Formats: sequence, C-alpha cells, structure tokens
Amino acid sequence: MVAELSSNKRKLRAFASIELPKGLIENYRVSDVSKLTQLLQELWIRLRLREKTVGIILPEFSTFTKFFKIPKLSLSELNEAVVWQAQEYLPSALKDMEMDWKIVNKDLSGYEVLIVAVEKQILSDFVEAAENAGLFPLSVETPSICLVRLTKDIQEGALIVYQNLTETVLVISQKEKIIGSSVVRGNDGKEIIRTAVRMVAHYKNIKTENILVGGLMDSSLPQKLSEQFKLKVTPIKPGIMGDEKIIQEYAIPLSQQLQEPAEPSDPASLNLLPGGLVERYKHENLRLQVWGLTLTVTLFVWTSFLITLGAYLWMMQQLNEMKIQNQSSPIALERQKATADVKDINSISEKVLSVKKISVLPQKIFNDVYKVKPSKVKIVSWGLDLDKGEISISGEAQDRESLIEFKQKLEGNSDITAISIPISSFEKDTNLDFQVRFSYVPIAVTNKEAKPKPTQEVVK
Repeated sequence: MVAELSSNKRKLRAFASIELPKGLIENYRVSDVSKLTQLLQELWIRLRLREKTVGIILPEFSTFTKFFKIPKLSLSELNEAVVWQAQEYLPSALKDMEMDWKIVNKDLSGYEVLIVAVEKQILSDFVEAAENAGLFPLSVETPSICLVRLTKDIQEGALIVYQNLTETVLVISQKEKIIGSSVVRGNDGKEIIRTAVRMVAHYKNIKTENILVGGLMDSSLPQKLSEQFKLKVTPIKPGIMGDEKIIQEYAIPLSQQLQEPAEPSDPASLNLLPGGLVERYKHENLRLQVWGLTLTVTLFVWTSFLITLGAYLWMMQQLNEMKIQNQSSPIALERQKATADVKDINSISEKVLSVKKISVLPQKIFNDVYKVKPSKVKIVSWGLDLDKGEISISGEAQDRESLIEFKQKLEGNSDITAISIPISSFEKDTNLDFQVRFSYVPIAVTNKEAKPKPTQEVVK
C-alpha cells in the first residue's frame, strides 16, 4: 500500500495497493528482499512517482509497544534510564532490537514515556528492500502510532478500531499514549468484538469514553461496537480532501505524512529508523541538493549566454543583409543603429561570461567551513544568500570550547569576515544550540557585477 499527499498535505495525490505474492512476508518477516525490491520499483514506475524519500510502516505484530513512567531526571540521564527500564519489558535482548522512545507527558513526578521496539533483522529487511529500490526511508513507524496521531486531540481514553482487507488493528489510547494494541487476523466481527472487550477490561485503569473506527469497515461493526460498550461510535477523520472511502483505506500511510520526519534521537518523536542510516541519508540528501543548486546556476548562465549569442548572430546576419541591399545607396543612420546594437550585445556577452567566470559554487563555501569544523561541532542547517554573500549556519556544539574553537578557525580564513555568534548560543555549558553568521568575500565582491541569485536553504 503506497500513498502520496500533495505538497500542502491537504489532498491525496497518488495511491495504489498491490497483492503480495504468497509467502513473500511470513510471520511479518520479509522472506525475499530482492522480490520486494522489484515490486517497489515496478510500483514507482506505474504510479510515475518522482519522490524518493519515503516512510515505512511495519506490521503491528512485528513490533513491541510499552508505556511506563520514569522519575524526573535531567534529559542527559533520561535516555539511559529509559533503556534500563525497557530491558525489563522487551521480549529479546536490547542488542537484538531497534528501539526508540518518546515523552508523551511530564509532570512534577517525572515523565510518561512510550517505547516502540522491533527486531533488528525484521527492520533491516524492510529498509534494505526500500534502499535497493532507490528510495530513502526517513521514518519507520507502526500502524498504532499513525492511528493515535489522527486521534491525539481527543482528551479521554479511546478505543480505535481500524479494519482492512486482511486484518483489524485495535488500539487503546489516551491523547498521544498507546496504552495497548492488538491485531485480529481476518474480519470476523465476533472476534473483533471479543478482542475489544478483553482489551478494555485489561486496561480498566483507562476510562474508555470514545470509540473511533476507520479503514474498510464492515457496515454492521460500528453498530455492534456501540451496542456492546454503550458508547457513540465516530469515524476517524484524517482531514484530507478526496474520496472518503479511499481516504479511510489509506488513513495509516497518510497519517505518517502529516508529520515531518524527526531523527530517532528526538525525545518528542518516535522513529525506528536505525541511527546509522540517519547521517548517511542526510549526506546523500545534501549531495543531491548541492548538485541541483549547481545545475540550476550552470543552466542559468549557459541559457543567458546562448540567448545572447543567438541574438548576436541574428543581428550580424541582418547587418550583412542590409549591407548587400544598400551597396549602391549607403544608409548611414541605419548602419549606425545596427553598430550600436552590436556593441550592446557584445557588452552583455562580456558581462555574462564575467559572471560565469567569477561565480562561486556553494560547494566551495561548504568545503571551507567543514575544513575547520571541530569534531565536537555538528552542523544542522545552512542559509546561503548568494546575492549578498551572507551565510548562516545552525548547529549543535558539545561544549563552549568547541564552539569558540570553531569561530577562531573561521576567522583564520581570509575569505570569511564579519563573523557573529549570538550570546545566547553560550548560555549552556554543554549541548549548545548555536547560529553563526558571516560574509563570504568572493561572493560579496561580485555583488555589483553578478545578477542576483535567490537565497537557498540547504538542510543537512
């Protein structure tokens, strides 16, 4: 099942479902990675999808979800505490699991934390299939995470029932908390009701006051749920324009796109993407952005040059024709006008060639900065004003000394001037969020000669 939203995330742009060959996924594990890769490539071609960054939704039964409380600690100690606590609940050793956690609530007594984990091999097979198909997975989630995202505005406890062609996912939630989840194979209404009753009874400390349904729901099931629990049943509303039946069928993959993907290390998000892949995808994404920016500048320069050259040749042709036609009767005024036009064209051509010769590629700026960046400094984003030569960098430094060292090394480059770092960047002793601004001399010098270029934002 694949779905893509429009750029404003309000309309369904493309969607498709394919029936997987029997045995391709057994016990929620990929049995043939190469076959899954082939199916993804064929699907991308059939839908004519250009977007390569994707999110993966793992089968609910292949993952482990747990909600618990942690005493109030500093954020630097919280991760270690969560890991130790999680080891008591995980079905396998932590070294064999990929885990991420999220703070869903905090009060004076501590933090309420939700963890999600999956066996590394299960996750690796899904990610490898997507990578081999030429895609870049940026987010890995579960159906229950996506369903809770669509219903997080409900304040009381809720029973969520999402039904598709092969299985039904049931979730007990409270705001952003996944209290418990279960999966029923097939669409047996009686078994779904029995499972829902057992879940509500098991999590009796959560007062279930809402029942939400979605997917390809059996028309009689909402009524049966309402009669069983004596509660009103309401449909899940993703808030996306389009055919309601299709929106419901693809609600889970659409939900994943309603939130920008965040790194697994972000305590406010859940993302099972292995940490080692995050930096690699960032580097690849930056490389593609720089390549696209360089190509755009090159095309602009050469297009201007070719247009000017074509105009020059056309004018010369017209001038020659005028000379032939007026050999017997010279026309001084027309000749002077044509000569002036040729001079103007020559001047424009020289300026275009001058711009091409002295243009500074963004990669030169990146190289100059990364050459002096200390290992304890991490650059998160760039802001490039290629018109004024003003550059801004946002990032994280492990301590003040590394940030000061970074500034001093930048000052040692004669092409970099007017370096400024807000004093607020030095407020903390460690893990400093900073922003550096400076002027890049080679660009600033050409400002009066080169045609203005739009500000580009490059995120690493």
